[in-house]
Amino acid sequence: MMKSRGQKGLIGQTQLDLEGRPDISLLQDTAQRFGTNHPLLDAEVARNIFTLVPYWREAAKSERTLNLQLWTEEGAMPEKGFPSKNVKTAHVLAETLLNSSLEEQEGMRNLRLDLVLTKGGGSSLFFTWSHILFDGKGAELLVQNFLESSKGNFFPKTPPTAEKALPLRLQIQRTRPATERFFELTGHKYISLAGKRSGKSRFRYRLLKFDRATTEKIHRRATDFCGPFSMSFYLASALRAHRKAFLSRGVDPSHYVNSIPVQVRRKATVSDPFQNRVSVLFFMMKKEDLNTMDCAVQAAQSQFEEMTRKELGPSFEMLLRLMRRLPCFLYLKFLGAQFSGTIASFFHSFTGAFSLDDASLCGARILDARHVPSVSAPPGSGLFFSESHGCLTAVFSWRDGAVTESEADIILQQVEHDLARGE
Repeated sequence: MMKSRGQKGLIGQTQLDLEGRPDISLLQDTAQRFGTNHPLLDAEVARNIFTLVPYWREAAKSERTLNLQLWTEEGAMPEKGFPSKNVKTAHVLAETLLNSSLEEQEGMRNLRLDLVLTKGGGSSLFFTWSHILFDGKGAELLVQNFLESSKGNFFPKTPPTAEKALPLRLQIQRTRPATERFFELTGHKYISLAGKRSGKSRFRYRLLKFDRATTEKIHRRATDFCGPFSMSFYLASALRAHRKAFLSRGVDPSHYVNSIPVQVRRKATVSDPFQNRVSVLFFMMKKEDLNTMDCAVQAAQSQFEEMTRKELGPSFEMLLRLMRRLPCFLYLKFLGAQFSGTIASFFHSFTGAFSLDDASLCGARILDARHVPSVSAPPGSGLFFSESHGCLTAVFSWRDGAVTESEADIILQQVEHDLARGE
């Protein structure tokens, strides 16, 4: 969908901040062996000509290899014996990568690896990945498996598993709760910060990091608001932050619609990182629900409990499987007819905590980790949360033309207020 709008496809990035610098020779070696061991990293999506079901088509021999790209930040010392390219900052490089198609870059079709030597003797490693092959949890599993591979422990070559399909009649029957919810949502008008603008606008992002003490305080507030299921707390803060940006424009939309990805991997089973394995829950909020954090959390939590009771997660998962058969142009026409081209007020997710505490990569300790997803326009903005080493990070992503720098400030200030300081 994004490629058809000239937006380079849906790309995500997982960023690791490292203490010091890793053993670059070992890192280069690991990258090449990792790419060779997993041909899916250079696979393409194809469709069965009879059923139209998409599948991953592996090349008989991978056309490209997973080479480590080495960069040196302005003011940082390069590593002797390892030629590198210069870049102004690691952040500038990250945005540049996220504004490029993986197929245009020096790497495999679904994954690229970049190491930036930063000022002060540190470094950052960027895994830039295709969102078609990986979801947020899959990207975390990818990093964990790459760490194991650096120690010589390669995980098995496990292609995406194909589950046994139910008869078509039962598949359609299981989508009924999802389709009912869908038509309920389309009965309300809502807008995004991008409006109906779309096209080749530049992707941008900003980070808001909370220290360990503040993160613990945020966890306590989330538990006080909604118990162990904290999704509603973070969604409420994202909704109120976007409403604040709308109000700064003199606009106060009557409704907000958001699609929240829900992981469908089974926790009790060992899972490979490949294939986007999420369902979607759609929330619809009235502007009156967002007057206070308490009201916003209660409204979100009530809808979450109702969707859980009706098993909307599995129902949307089945609906997504059926819709994969649609060619992209038909899918876009469907969205245009039902949603006027705006699939949500904004994007949002909370991928939880990385399992990387006390981990190291090629001799360098991992200090922090986060996901930075790109976004399409419309809606043109997204607010994403992840946690590493006991510290929460909020990532605000947007497209130029959809959001201004001052509006990005407004959104992040409201998030900080709602999460850490309260009303």
